[in-house]
Amino acid sequence: MQPSPLNSRERIGAITLVILVHVGVIAGLLTLGSSPGVRESLQKPLEIFDVVLPPPEPPPPPPVVVESRAAPKEEGAAAPPARQAEAAPVKRVEPVVQLPPTPPPVIAAPTPGAGAAPTAGAAPVDGPGSGAGGQGNGTGSGGSGTGPGGGGNGGEGAGPSVIQSTTLTGRSYPREVLRAWPRGGRVFIAVRVQVDGRATDCKVNRSSGNPIVDQWTCRLVEERVRFRPAVDGQGRPEVRWYGYIQAPVNF
Repeated sequence: MQPSPLNSRERIGAITLVILVHVGVIAGLLTLGSSPGVRESLQKPLEIFDVVLPPPEPPPPPPVVVESRAAPKEEGAAAPPARQAEAAPVKRVEPVVQLPPTPPPVIAAPTPGAGAAPTAGAAPVDGPGSGAGGQGNGTGSGGSGTGPGGGGNGGEGAGPSVIQSTTLTGRSYPREVLRAWPRGGRVFIAVRVQVDGRATDCKVNRSSGNPIVDQWTCRLVEERVRFRPAVDGQGRPEVRWYGYIQAPVNF
């Protein structure tokens, strides 16, 4: 802060001057209040009067807005309706049940145990071989054969025989066929045993009571069962009929 440029004597003179000015102003006010005109004006009572204000000017009218309207356009045709979403059709898929193939039908003899070839017929006379004895007209040999189903007229040949390791069991049949097997039903069939031991031309002589069981038995005998072929008197293999009986089998 810079020091004041006035010395002490000058400062005292300035203060004295200010005091004198204030004393003069106060004296003038007192002299003015003691004058008669001022005293009367101060003693005059206050007058109350109403001040009427002029009415406010009305607000200016709002501006007129002129809207420019263009000529209406001609309405166009409506748009085609939107395509609606459709749920995709659900196709029910039926389960496919795989059944074992049905073997071809087998012609059975109209009357078991009687008739002419190719159905199995035999004379009602017991014989020593696997074929019936006597003078039959079926697939069994008649006459005086001495072998297991061998031919007549004293021949020394032997008839066909089953190889036991190839016989049918419950595992050979489909389960559906085993369930359809009649209780106690046996299938009597006749097959032509070839020289290689295979069975062909299967025919049902007596039904088990269910044709499906009969057909499957014929088919399985031809496919799986093997035979020792028949031989003539000189030991040469030959084709010969054989009567095969299939008993019920378990699962």
